[in-house]
Amino acid sequence: MSINKIGAGMIQKMFLAGAKALEAKKEYINELNVFPVPDGDTGTNMTMTIMSAAKEVSLLENPTIDELGKAISSGSLRGARGNSGVILSQIFRGFVKSIKGNSELDVTVLGNAVGHAAETAYKAVMKPKEGTILTVADAGAQKARELLIEGEMTDVAEFCDAVVQSMEEALLQTPELLPVLKQAGVVDSGGEGLMTFIRGALDALHGRTADFTVTVGGNSTVVKASTAGEADIKFGYCTEYIIMLERNHNAVEAQLKEYLQKIGDCVVVVADDDIVKVHVHTNDPGLAIQKAL
Repeated sequence: MSINKIGAGMIQKMFLAGAKALEAKKEYINELNVFPVPDGDTGTNMTMTIMSAAKEVSLLENPTIDELGKAISSGSLRGARGNSGVILSQIFRGFVKSIKGNSELDVTVLGNAVGHAAETAYKAVMKPKEGTILTVADAGAQKARELLIEGEMTDVAEFCDAVVQSMEEALLQTPELLPVLKQAGVVDSGGEGLMTFIRGALDALHGRTADFTVTVGGNSTVVKASTAGEADIKFGYCTEYIIMLERNHNAVEAQLKEYLQKIGDCVVVVADDDIVKVHVHTNDPGLAIQKAL
């Protein structure tokens, strides 16, 4: 049976199914974590990020696409943890911003949204690195663009399958682009996290899953150092905070990016409505927080 359009109800199910899939495999994803530092927390961070959004999404009854988008974007950014979590939140942010104003999604809207998702994620990262989650997201964007140009595919499920297949192939190629992955014999952990979410969402689209309940909270997770690789960690403190804005966010975002690059790396600074989310690895977290104040 051909599916030419999907509505908010299906998107809600797909997001929650993806969140459940990611939560179920977080420990496996942690074990893959060797880049940008081998601290074994990518799965945990991405799960905390997506569960923050899933909590808001699961509370919505008969939502519109715009209501869903706001819950996904705001929930994931405010709950974003770690480098991978902030990037994941920006993939979601770009996607939902692109579909805003629609009551249903066809392949054209979906294809453009996939492209905007990758573009938004790249812009959020100060020094984009290929062989990461960004590469996987971009592979989906390129395939979606090709399919839209060809203009022959109208079935949403068929379109999604083709895009996801290209992303899976890109994930398998990440060790060829990032030597540290090849040395450890793993694919990129962030890319695997993104694909784990998407596989779960795709199962919902195809009707292969029926349980869309998510459990937020529970016992804390002890994060171990990754067994996939070892390396010296130059900057020892993963420092994150949110600034509530009272003035132009572009100026705040630019000032923080310039300053944080001087005291650390893995800088991701994202402005959204009335907040700026900051992530940086540094040896002087007090300085990062002082700048925020």
